[in-house]
Amino acid sequence: MVDQLNVGNTKEGIGRTVDGLGKVARTASTQFVGQVGSVKEAARGRVEKLTVKKADPYEMAVAEYNDVFTSMADRGLSLLRQRERSTDLIELVEQLVNSIANTPKSFGTDFEEIEVHRTRFLDAEEFAQKELEAARLSAAGAGAGFAAGTAVAGLAPSVAIWVATTFGTASTGTAISTLSGAAASQAALAWLGGGALAAGGGGTAAGTTLLALAGPIGWTIAGATLLASIALFAKKKFENREAKQEALTAIKRNTVLVKGMDAQIDDLLQRTILLREGLVKGYGESLAHFRADFRALSSAERMELAALVNNTKSCAAMLSRRVEQDTDSE
Repeated sequence: MVDQLNVGNTKEGIGRTVDGLGKVARTASTQFVGQVGSVKEAARGRVEKLTVKKADPYEMAVAEYNDVFTSMADRGLSLLRQRERSTDLIELVEQLVNSIANTPKSFGTDFEEIEVHRTRFLDAEEFAQKELEAARLSAAGAGAGFAAGTAVAGLAPSVAIWVATTFGTASTGTAISTLSGAAASQAALAWLGGGALAAGGGGTAAGTTLLALAGPIGWTIAGATLLASIALFAKKKFENREAKQEALTAIKRNTVLVKGMDAQIDDLLQRTILLREGLVKGYGESLAHFRADFRALSSAERMELAALVNNTKSCAAMLSRRVEQDTDSE
């Protein structure tokens, strides 16, 4: 009996020893697998670091250019909207003042000056619409290339208008809409940044080709081309490192120019908003004098109307203000 108990205790002891050894083995195995996994992860991380493509300075420059160009374009559209509202408000003020009998002759002289600014702005809008349509008709036959042609075809009239009213309309010297045939095609090329495009072989965007532009409208359409064809432009194959460096330098230079012009547009925008809001207030306060007799008004009321006319002159003058463009960008 005693022997049987001893045998049983021995077996139980051996069993516990085996279980203990098994746990130790499993723990060691788990630790080993974990260590192997850590080694694999570390190795994979090193491989990924070695194989990750470094950011291309050229592509980064293109992305930055797109960002600042888009910001400038958005601000330009905002300026256009404020100016359009200003022209409507100026017309309302003129109707109010004209309804008042016996106003000073100086008011008439002031409104002649006001009308010059308003007409100049409206003419620029009309010019841009005509030039855009003419460029669309001529671009395909002008050898401007697929990217430039697509950009012109897809360009919204509002874009052409804000450019023409912000930078001015003298881009080719002669309006495309007044030409025909080969002359129109050549003017369309110039409008697109033409000489460079023609020399570059059908509008390919290499080096300074796309960015060497003929005028404000052509310059902006080239920007639109870049925005519309970013993949094509950014992934262009360059003949050599020097050509790519030249393109990189051109993009960086134009990025700086865009930032400078954006700041000028913002200044015009803020001043336009301030003047227009002041004019809205003055117009509202003067509506009570509609169809009144100027001679019957009090001194304070006459001064109020005179201030309204002066503020209208200031607001109209802002319509003729243009952003100066560095000659290097043309």
